[in-house]
Amino acid sequence: MKEAAAYLGMSVTTFRECVAPKVESIKLMPRRVSYDVEELNSFIARMSGKKETPMEQGFWDKYK
Repeated sequence: MKEAAAYLGMSVTTFRECVAPKVESIKLMPRRVSYDVEELNSFIARMSGKKETPMEQGFWDKYK
C-alpha cells in the first residue's frame, strides 16, 4: 500500500480512504496486499474523466 500511495503521489491514509475501496487489490499472503500498476493507471484515468485508449490498455502486451 505504501508503494501504491507513493506511485499516486499521496499519503497512505489518503490512499486507504479514497483509492483502495475503488481498485482491485491482489492478496499475496494473509497480511500482504499489492496493487497492479495498470489498475492504478485505470483509476487515474477514471478519476480524470479520460478514456483509456487500446494502446494504454495493452502497453505490456508487446513484451509478452
